[in-house]
Amino acid sequence: MTDEREKKLWKNAVFVFDSSALLDFYFFPKRTRDKIYTEIFEKMLNRLWIPAHVQFEYLKNREKIIKKPIAEKFIPLEKEVKAVNTKVNEVNKYIDSIINKTKKDDKHPHIVQTKISDFKTKVEAFIKTTEIFEKDFLEQINSAKAEVLSVEKNDDVFDSIKKYFDVGAEFTFNKILDITKEGKHRYEFKIPPGYGDLLTGDKKGTQIFGDLIIWKQIIEYATEKKLPIIFITNDISKDDDWCYIDKNKKIISPREELIKEINDASNVEFWIYTQPDFLYKSNEYLKSTIEEESIKNATFMLNTRYSNQESLTYKCSQCKRTNTIYKNDLDLDFECVGSDDRNMGNENQYEAKEYFECECGNEIEATFEIWEYPVGSHNYDSIELYGGELIDSFYFTIDFFNEEEREEVECDICGAECDVDNMIHMEEIGYICPHHEINPQNKHYND
Repeated sequence: MTDEREKKLWKNAVFVFDSSALLDFYFFPKRTRDKIYTEIFEKMLNRLWIPAHVQFEYLKNREKIIKKPIAEKFIPLEKEVKAVNTKVNEVNKYIDSIINKTKKDDKHPHIVQTKISDFKTKVEAFIKTTEIFEKDFLEQINSAKAEVLSVEKNDDVFDSIKKYFDVGAEFTFNKILDITKEGKHRYEFKIPPGYGDLLTGDKKGTQIFGDLIIWKQIIEYATEKKLPIIFITNDISKDDDWCYIDKNKKIISPREELIKEINDASNVEFWIYTQPDFLYKSNEYLKSTIEEESIKNATFMLNTRYSNQESLTYKCSQCKRTNTIYKNDLDLDFECVGSDDRNMGNENQYEAKEYFECECGNEIEATFEIWEYPVGSHNYDSIELYGGELIDSFYFTIDFFNEEEREEVECDICGAECDVDNMIHMEEIGYICPHHEINPQNKHYND
């Protein structure tokens, strides 16, 4: 889109919000929401509109979403903060182990205990510092949680929608049934919008066609008003079923089928923004002052959520069809397949293989790999596809500290610790880590 065309759209268009964009306002701090109402919505009076089905979806999910920032943002943060103290205490345990192994002169006569004791004193002082940090930070989190929960009694998002947005007319049930019949044909051939809801399997009944119902209501409204439409949605992850997105999750353009359909029906232009993009453009065209950090946080949340929605997109090498595989449908059973000794300890390589089939019958093999280095840290990952071209994927990792699943023992050759399942045990030698090879004469050598 050219700057001139975009500027013209901002001057004349009606801004239509999807329920995903409305509900995500709950993830902003109250002070930022207030600024959005006064600096953006106040300047767009009579130009904010939602279809009846968007209102239905918003009201249906509103109470559940109000508490969602706590589950998505604050509880994981709490765990990370508490993990800091846990990790520091683990360091202290390693120091105690070193002290116990070196305090007897007959075992390590050349090791002086003084420096080890000095280091332990410094670590214990740091532990006290982390305890203070944890206490202070958790108090901030509890304060933020209280602000989130206060919206249950005083819902400013609900009030702002009621104040600033016009709402379209409902469709009759018979009209919705007609849309579902059309939708079955559209979804079969991945004609947008909304076919991604069929692929996920998360919705039932007419809700499978919710996006298509919204689209039909937008077309009806555009035909009546004869005004360009800018659609604000955060629902952009379902196999390009509204728009094309690049590898950074930025919208390239609406699907060309949608542009043509609404133009043929009402002779108006159509464009799509995500909610963060809308806020960024508002700063440019409406001279609002939404903090860049708030917009970045909203973008990060959007990208994280949809990487966590967790789908893998690939193009089949035979039929060239673009397909989506969801993480929930994969086992991802990782096994350690190699280990190398490096400066900061072992680098361990983990691998999981998955197999799925394109609609044309072509079988795809996917190899997921993770490299752990130093021990306990996710250093690098990759995906290799055979039979298809990888377009996009989800984030994946493993729990390196899951003691129930991972028992580590010490290699009797080099002393490195490794998963017991990946050790070789020989009666003459003991446990041998993957860093070593054993020849037919049971002699060993380093790689």
